[in-house]
Amino acid sequence: MGIELKYSIEQKLKSAKEYESSGLNLHAVQIYYKIINENPSYAEANFLLVELFEKQGNIISAKNILSDYLELNPDDTFFRISFAKFLMRYSFWEDVIEVIQPIDINEEPVAAFFLGYSYYKLKDYNLAKINFQHFIKSGIKEELLQETYIYLAKTEIELKNFESALHYAKESEMVYSNSWELNLVLAIIHYNLSMDSHAVASVEKALKLNPGEPVVYQWLGRIYLKINEFSKAEHYFFKYTEMVEHPEPEIYSLLGETYLKTNQTEKAYQYFDLALKLDPENNSAAEGIKKASSQLKSGANEN
Repeated sequence: MGIELKYSIEQKLKSAKEYESSGLNLHAVQIYYKIINENPSYAEANFLLVELFEKQGNIISAKNILSDYLELNPDDTFFRISFAKFLMRYSFWEDVIEVIQPIDINEEPVAAFFLGYSYYKLKDYNLAKINFQHFIKSGIKEELLQETYIYLAKTEIELKNFESALHYAKESEMVYSNSWELNLVLAIIHYNLSMDSHAVASVEKALKLNPGEPVVYQWLGRIYLKINEFSKAEHYFFKYTEMVEHPEPEIYSLLGETYLKTNQTEKAYQYFDLALKLDPENNSAAEGIKKASSQLKSGANEN
């Protein structure tokens, strides 16, 4: 790039920034586009325009600018990683995979984490596991490593490999022992491995660390229901329903089960019925409503 051209671009950039600082964003956008149209590979203009679009909440236009820049610079690995971070911020999981896949994950192990995380978000847990494991095997010692152990534990929970999930959670515990999320993950694993006292301890610790997280109350209810502490289960299930706009139908089914176990059959029937109305495919609610109906017909006593 010649000195004159460079000077001309810098003057245009200066003018665009002045318009932007004065709130005249449309004028700034026009100047940035003019620079890009005349000099498509000029990185600074592209990135300043993306930053402006992000501030305006115009994410699709920002994404299109970055896509066009990548098309012109397909071998720029650093840019691919930066673009992937942008896409992850806005949950464009399929696009993250498309942008990252050309990168050799042996040379850039962080790409394996991005792939694992994106596949996890897309509920493709087998591919998530493969990429998370590759990132760990790379031997990189950074904060992402401990985070990867948490996500591997969560991935193994989804795959119902609870012993393996426990192993990964324990690896993460060395750094994240005071993480509410890790303690909740441990509670879920202990619950599924019938390690009930450990489940209670972990979920109670998660509650202390983050009393504002609804999913913690959901699992408090599940765990206390499992160990037959029904009043606590009822309390935490209701707490969960109060905290979220649209509770999962399964929670109403679990409330029905709680009332069924305490011989509050009419209440049990009502909550099983509500769960079925919200989710007609809920088998546990269907079975529960049959039991409640049978008990009501036989004149089972209410508490």
